[in-house]
Amino acid sequence: MEPIALTLGQKFEIEKFSREIDNSEDLQALRGIAKDLLVAWKQQQAAAAWAFRQSQGL
Repeated sequence: MEPIALTLGQKFEIEKFSREIDNSEDLQALRGIAKDLLVAWKQQQAAAAWAFRQSQGL
């Protein structure tokens, strides 16, 4: 199975937001971002698991 590759646009977005995070001095904002990313990550995992089950007819 091939790894999922990021598009060039996605790589640029990652770089843009990484720089914004690096330049932030607002600890509360960074905590909020981290929590939002955690939720998004877990939602993505749930969606991937659902899609896999659907593809397997489970």
